[in-house]
Amino acid sequence: MSGDMLGPLVGSSLREEYALPCPVYGAVGASVNGINLEEYLCMIRQKHKGCPIIAVDAALGKKEDVGRVRLKKGGIKAGGALDRKGERIGDIGVVGVVAEERAPDEVYNALLAVPFPFVQALAQRIAGLIHAALFTVG
Repeated sequence: MSGDMLGPLVGSSLREEYALPCPVYGAVGASVNGINLEEYLCMIRQKHKGCPIIAVDAALGKKEDVGRVRLKKGGIKAGGALDRKGERIGDIGVVGVVAEERAPDEVYNALLAVPFPFVQALAQRIAGLIHAALFTVG
């Protein structure tokens, strides 16, 4: 799913291009997803107790919001576009709006239809914003 690659692309960029000197979980080839999410959360809570967590995910939104980046205090609810009733993840959520909102049964196709270069550019922008937020002094 092209649109759903946003988080892994951000993770890869933070690791490879910015060499972020803190743990980054989720990247291309090793994504954090609905299948392994609980395992990652347990490990992160044990290994990084008390550390702030920034969660990144793709989202659907209003037509005029496609391409925008939103920050969410209190993290994000992964799978929200699919009406999943999961817990909030992270202390800060960074959400990239990759496509227009659709009915729950159309979300998968909407994410598939997002052009990869668009997702890649949005991921680069988000990685740059995270890096700047964490390491810009001034």
